[in-house]
Amino acid sequence: MKILVLSPRLPHAQVVGGHGIVYQRLRRLAGRGHDIGLAVFAQPDDAAHLPEWKGLLRETVIVPAPPRRHGVLRALASPVPAIFAGFRSEAMIRAAGQLAVQGGYEIALAEFGVMGQHLHRNPHLPAVRKVISVHQCHTLAAQRALSLGSGPLRALAARLQLARLEPYEFGMYRCADHLLALTPEVRMGMLQRAPSLRISVIPSGVDTVYFRPGSPHPKEQALVFTGDFTDEANADAALWFIRDVWPRLAAGRSDLVFYLVGPRPPPALVQAGERDPRIVVTGEVDDIRPYLAKAMVFVCPNRMGSGMRGKILQAMAAGVPVVSTTLGAEGIPIQMGDDGFLADTAEIMAQYAGLLLEDESLRASVSAQARAMVSERFSWERGVDQLEHVLQETVA
Repeated sequence: MKILVLSPRLPHAQVVGGHGIVYQRLRRLAGRGHDIGLAVFAQPDDAAHLPEWKGLLRETVIVPAPPRRHGVLRALASPVPAIFAGFRSEAMIRAAGQLAVQGGYEIALAEFGVMGQHLHRNPHLPAVRKVISVHQCHTLAAQRALSLGSGPLRALAARLQLARLEPYEFGMYRCADHLLALTPEVRMGMLQRAPSLRISVIPSGVDTVYFRPGSPHPKEQALVFTGDFTDEANADAALWFIRDVWPRLAAGRSDLVFYLVGPRPPPALVQAGERDPRIVVTGEVDDIRPYLAKAMVFVCPNRMGSGMRGKILQAMAAGVPVVSTTLGAEGIPIQMGDDGFLADTAEIMAQYAGLLLEDESLRASVSAQARAMVSERFSWERGVDQLEHVLQETVA
């Protein structure tokens, strides 16, 4: 197939989160002989990562990143909801159309909903099939965030945004030929709002050779949480854990360390690390595996957002037992006490994390069963098999 892919940034081997999914999909589709073009927004590190794609992609086009839009009043006055306005680009709209015409692509795949808007009602785009990979349904995520509670002004702004967000986002989805969701939960939430949508679940995956136990690094009395902290859901998760869970665990464990690993931590997170030297905020790292290797427990305290969190799959493959909120483990069939633990309150999360810290045999049992589960159900090749089938069916 000839596939044109739109993505917010150039994916590469070190990238985290949803961009890692894009990286794995593109490399494997290209490796299977598909003819792939890629259009992305410019990033400062593009030159360092372009060589990874030499010989794999038909073409790579880098479009100037859209300018930042500041101001609450401007955001509220815009016809485009804020999360989409931050990525909307006339240059990308034109580039998508020109590439599709000149390259003769059969299908255009937008990775992330915010990129789907460049395919929606695009006057430059020829009659290609349009597929949007919904890494996160922003309407579902916004409703969950609103349910957590906030100040009256922020809640009012959130409701005003949500009133425009759902018709904008779902209007775009209704016009796509097919949609991809990472979890069954997101698929069901979207279908409840628009039953006519054509949605397939294509989960994230994990490389169980790259992520595996048996590192020479000694274990520490340590917890770890990984993620891109520009994502509000990850920042909220880390700050909630530090405020409500960490004091319960740290009391009586003077040698316990909490590693927060990932790019662009917000000031509040950095300040938390400055106040408590046992909270280690690393920022961006070249390789998260040494931190997984040192930790006895991986925590995923996400309370916001939607979609599948590959960080949990990575931890399980690396042999680190996981304690997650139910929302954090969306799409991952955790069996309580066998291959992980679910906890939706600070008290219960602290209890399960403490139990794993103290019980070596339990850690070994949970880790082994979790690795076996992700090896069987979440290989990248299996996911790309499903993706390839959906794209072929959509073209046909």
